[in-house]
Amino acid sequence: MTIYKGYILTREHLSSDNKHHLRYSGISDQGPFEIIITHNRPLFFIYRDTSLPPKIFHCERRPVALTAFNGQPVDALYFKTPQLLYNARQYYEARGLQTFEADIHPQERYLMERFIHGAIEFEGPGHIRHGVVQFINPKIRKAEYTPFFSVLSLDIETGQNGALYSVACHFNGRRSDEKAFLPPTCTDTGIVLMLDDNAPTVAGRQVHQDGAKNKVIGGLLPGHRFEVLPDGGHLYRMPRERDLLNAFLTVMEALDPDIIIGWHVIGFDLIFLEKKYNQYQIPFLIGRDHGVPRITAVRKGVFRADMCGRIVIDGPPALRAAFYSFDNFRLETVAFALLGAGKDIGEENDKVAEIERRFRADKKSLARYNLLDCILVTDIFKKTGLIDLVFKRATISGLPMDRVGMSVAAFEYFMLPHSHRKGFVAPNVKDVVNTGHAQGGWVFTKEPGFYEHVVVLDFKSLYPSIIRTFKIDPLSRLRADIDPLNTPVDIAFSRSVHVLPGYIKILMDKRDQAKTGNDSHLSQAIKILMNSFYGVMGTAGCRFYHPDLPAAITGTGQWVLKTTREYLEKNGYDVIYGDTDSVFVCLKPSQLSDCDGASKKLVSQINDFMTRTIQERFGLASRLEIEYEKHFTRFFLPAIRGGGAGAKKRYAGMIIDKGKEALVLTGLEFVRSDWTRFAKNFQYELFQRIFHDREVVAWTQKMVFDLRHHVYDNDLVYKKRLTKPVREYIKGIPPHVKAALLLGTKGANAKECRYVMTLRGPIPVELPHADLDYNHYIEKQLKPIFDAVMMFFDQSFNEIVGGRQLRLF
Repeated sequence: MTIYKGYILTREHLSSDNKHHLRYSGISDQGPFEIIITHNRPLFFIYRDTSLPPKIFHCERRPVALTAFNGQPVDALYFKTPQLLYNARQYYEARGLQTFEADIHPQERYLMERFIHGAIEFEGPGHIRHGVVQFINPKIRKAEYTPFFSVLSLDIETGQNGALYSVACHFNGRRSDEKAFLPPTCTDTGIVLMLDDNAPTVAGRQVHQDGAKNKVIGGLLPGHRFEVLPDGGHLYRMPRERDLLNAFLTVMEALDPDIIIGWHVIGFDLIFLEKKYNQYQIPFLIGRDHGVPRITAVRKGVFRADMCGRIVIDGPPALRAAFYSFDNFRLETVAFALLGAGKDIGEENDKVAEIERRFRADKKSLARYNLLDCILVTDIFKKTGLIDLVFKRATISGLPMDRVGMSVAAFEYFMLPHSHRKGFVAPNVKDVVNTGHAQGGWVFTKEPGFYEHVVVLDFKSLYPSIIRTFKIDPLSRLRADIDPLNTPVDIAFSRSVHVLPGYIKILMDKRDQAKTGNDSHLSQAIKILMNSFYGVMGTAGCRFYHPDLPAAITGTGQWVLKTTREYLEKNGYDVIYGDTDSVFVCLKPSQLSDCDGASKKLVSQINDFMTRTIQERFGLASRLEIEYEKHFTRFFLPAIRGGGAGAKKRYAGMIIDKGKEALVLTGLEFVRSDWTRFAKNFQYELFQRIFHDREVVAWTQKMVFDLRHHVYDNDLVYKKRLTKPVREYIKGIPPHVKAALLLGTKGANAKECRYVMTLRGPIPVELPHADLDYNHYIEKQLKPIFDAVMMFFDQSFNEIVGGRQLRLF
């Protein structure tokens, strides 16, 4: 019997007529597949002394060698369907009787108990169903497998009257009209379906206008002519919306993508299409099983689309989850930042009006614009490697590719099966009681001001290393009576009963291998997962929550940082700043001839000291490792607002990076999106001048002069996000909302407002604003930046620019 390897894209449970089965849809080198498991029975646990529910729930009770966290034994109840399980759970809840793990989805439990993280090996007879090879109850086990994904970038254009003007698709991958279970053929296809009242309704295969056979995608839409767009791609004109909608279903079935990507593709494109299909009473059958998608709002502005056999990945949230940062997440902004290219209709145009004009007078140009948006999204995903990153996060966490940001679910996917093997069942999430949160990481500063030759020493993966060193996990807390150890904050854990420390070692080893192999996406995926463990164990939304867990981690982290600072200060070093896992240390004058060598030697000394200290005090092998991160030749630590002590999480410095100087600004106005470009440029140049001992006063005076003479008018724009419709702001209306209100309907539901300050107040940039309030920019932008730095040189903004000198301008 043939053995296949594949990757599970979607997982679900299906029930009907008192029957229940699990369905796993995925892809392999031989094509898409579907696995049906019919012998699975959903289950949860109850205390052994709890009576059985009534027979109407059709459950079977079995004693198991497991206990709740409090040590009381439990039994398992098995049900025919999930609905019967839900009914039984409600029966117990109504009587105040506790159940355990009654909120675990059966399709997830089936995989996690087999330690399957998406990649599988399976064998058994299969048959073709809807163009997909289906296997019923095959043998299934975990495997190593990297799939070839077919990806479709989707974008639609709509009219002000609610009409669907066009649908564009840019596709890379295999074609499903090739025979199933054959190696995939890579294609690159652009398609636009355009509404056009003048398009003919014809039947039968057509010939392209130049006489050539329609070979590229002729099989997709037989009976329709296509036009080749100027930059590639094919335009099909449809006489009615109904024809366009049906044509899109044909395209989806023929191209058969594994992954759908786009820009707000769920919250706008798919939701709009769903409404259109419902309007025409056409089933929105875009799943691989010819089923409709289930679109749900996860939270405000964030949506999820579930469909059999396909994953939907939205660009903006995927980039945010990968820690990308931009002025905003509009496609135009991100495309320029990453690709150096923008949309066919730029921000300087009235987008709505231009789309309406093109639809009326130049549909081919609108098609080009629509397809270019798809291609931009494709190129952004390629440039950032987003799909590879999401895939690797999925394979590390065990979650589906469109759920990788769910850190609690990832933690439970690992912990639950291991807890069972250690003899424990977990509570339902809703039964977890929040009993407090842990303190955060320790941040300290010395006197604000300027320093030279400051090195940053950083503890590598501090919290995961603490977990590994002090054996911190939910199970070791529960069994702290067995071979106990103590932490620096006097919270005990077991030296021998734990699973998370061993898992972290595996992850750290994999990350080192990934770094050696230059696999940045795998390295980042592992880092994200490891760094989530601390937060997960400290949230009541996790069934393994207990306040002692995060308290032990952060408390030990503070002890590590304080102990390190004490060691350094006893050895004559000036430690000027510290934050959670790093210390900023001034090198001694005798070390300045070889700063890198001195820093590396200092790292070795600290690591030796911490190893000895942890062994002597706790009897543990230290897994902590401090590293030399960077060297600031010049460094500035600002004071908190109003003067006094040094500010936290705010500093500037000059480093040498790969033989070149680089200015680093952290937490200052330069990196904040709510300050103008004028202020950011001023701050950047100010530090450049100070760190290079260049003149500042005359330069600042000229900046003020040029500002008043319109040199920087284009750099005075504020950009601020609107978190709700402008009409919902009632009390204390901020400037950006006042500006948005002046735009009427255009600003009513805007996501962001760009405005300037005038003598009339805040005015959106779309409206005339020749009366700029330069005094506002001087007082609110230049002055605070100048004074925060130059106070350390006994100079003030008012002294050099105010009074008589200011009037001269």
